[in-house]
Amino acid sequence: MGTSPEQTVTEIEQTRDDLARKVDLLVDRAKVEAVSAGKKLAIVGAAVAGIVIIGMIAKRRVRSD
Repeated sequence: MGTSPEQTVTEIEQTRDDLARKVDLLVDRAKVEAVSAGKKLAIVGAAVAGIVIIGMIAKRRVRSD
């Protein structure tokens, strides 16, 4: 801490601004990661749906023979 109240206030404001910037960066990174995870989840869901549909078609063909 500073030797005078004004210097202490200035240091606190600088620290607060630094922390605010870091929080903003973390929030931005979290948003990017969430979008990436959402895309991956959508791809996996589409693959699973495709496998289920193929399985149902195969099952119907086996039953009809």
